[in-house]
Amino acid sequence: MSAPMRLLRPIAAALFLFLSLSINAQTLTLGDAIEQALANNYNLQFARFDVQTTNINNHPGQAGMLPTVGMQAGTSVLVNNISQKFVSGDEINRAGVLSSNSQFSLFSSWVLFDGFRMYAARERLKEEVAVSEAVLSEQMLQTTRTVTTLYLDLVRQYQLLKNIDTLMAITNERLELNKMRFESGLSAKMDYLQAQTDVNAQAAQKLIQLNSIEQTKENLNLTMGRTADTPFEVLDADMLEAVWVLPEELNTEQHPLVRQAKTQIGIAHLQQKEIEAAKYPSVDLNAAYNFSFNRSQAGFSLYNLSTGPLVGLNVNWTLFNGGALKRAASVNQINIQNLKTSLEQTQQLLDAQWVQGMRTAAFARQLADLETQNMTAATENMSIALERLRAGVANSLELREAQQSYEQSLVRKTEALYQLKLAELNLLYLKGELIMQD
Repeated sequence: MSAPMRLLRPIAAALFLFLSLSINAQTLTLGDAIEQALANNYNLQFARFDVQTTNINNHPGQAGMLPTVGMQAGTSVLVNNISQKFVSGDEINRAGVLSSNSQFSLFSSWVLFDGFRMYAARERLKEEVAVSEAVLSEQMLQTTRTVTTLYLDLVRQYQLLKNIDTLMAITNERLELNKMRFESGLSAKMDYLQAQTDVNAQAAQKLIQLNSIEQTKENLNLTMGRTADTPFEVLDADMLEAVWVLPEELNTEQHPLVRQAKTQIGIAHLQQKEIEAAKYPSVDLNAAYNFSFNRSQAGFSLYNLSTGPLVGLNVNWTLFNGGALKRAASVNQINIQNLKTSLEQTQQLLDAQWVQGMRTAAFARQLADLETQNMTAATENMSIALERLRAGVANSLELREAQQSYEQSLVRKTEALYQLKLAELNLLYLKGELIMQD
C-alpha cells in the first residue's frame, strides 16, 4: 500500500462514521430549525407556562371583586343531669337527660367598597399577563438568535470542511508530482517527505473539523428540544453570502426588554393605588340564611326552632396602624424610581449596542470585501504555481508557499463572512425583528 493511502486510512474511517450518522438524516433549513425551536425549546415551554398562569389569575375573583359564599352545618348530642326549681314551686330533677342541637347556615359576604383597591388589583393582573408575554417574546427572540448563530456556525464549519477537501486535493497532487520528480532524480526526497507530512496534517485537520461539526449539531438539536444525536443536514450552504434586509435605525420601544420594563413600572403604580386604598374604609355586605333546632327530653324548653334570613352592612376603617401604610407607600415609590432607572439603563445599553453593532457590521463588511479580493488573487497565484510545478520550472517550496497563502485566504474569507453575518444578526436582534426576518 502506498504512503498516501496509509496516511488517509484514519480520515477514511472518520468519513465512514460521518456518513453512517447521516443516513436517513433530514435536510434542515434555518426556517425549519427556528420553527422547531420555537415549538419545542424547554425554556420557551417554561415561559409559556408562566403566561398560562398569569392568564388564569387574571380574573375578577382574584382581584376580590366577587362575593364569597359558604355553608356551615353541624349537630351535637348531649346527656345532662337536670335540677331545676321554678318560682311556682315546681321542681325538675332528672338524670341522663338526652338533648340535641342542629344548626345550618348559608352565608355570603361581598366587598362593596375598599378604596378602589380591587379595581387597581384587576388592572395589575392584566399587566402581569403583559409582562409574562413580554418575557416570552424576549425568550423567543433569544432562542431565534441562538438557533441562527448555531446554524451559521454549521454553515461556516461545512465551508471549512470544503476548504480542507480542496486543499487536500492540491496537496495530493503535489505529493504525486514530488514523488515522480524524486523517483526520476529531478528533486530531493525532502520535498516528497514534506508533501507527505502536509497530507497527514490535513487529514488530522479534517478529523478535527468533522468532530466539531457533530458537536455543533448536538448543541443545535438540544436548542430545538430534540435528542442530541438526531441526524440532520444543513441546506443553506450559501447563507454566509446571502443578503439580509437590515434595519436602518433603532427604535427601542419595539424591544421586548423595554416593553417588559415599562409594564413593570405600570404594575408598580397600580400597587401604589392598592396601598393607598387602605386609607379609606371598607364596606362589606353580609347575607345569610340560618336554621337552628334544639330539643331536650326535660327542662324549661322541650324544643326550640328558629329559621330565617340575615342581611347586614359592615364598615371597617383602620385609623392608625403604626405608620405601616406610610412606610409601604414610601418603599413602593422607591421601587418605582428604581424601575424607571432600570428602564433608562436598558434603553441606554440598547442604544450603545446599536452604535457598536453598526460600526462592527460596517467593519465586517469591508473586511469581507477585502478578503474576497484576496481570495481571487490567492486562487490565481495558486493555479500559476501548480502549473509551474507541473511544467518543471518551479520547485516544491514555491508551490507550498502559494498553497499556504491560498489556505489562509480561504479561512480568512470564510471567517470574515461569518463575522459579518453575526454582526448583522446582532442588529436584527437589537431591532427585535429576528422572527419577522425569518
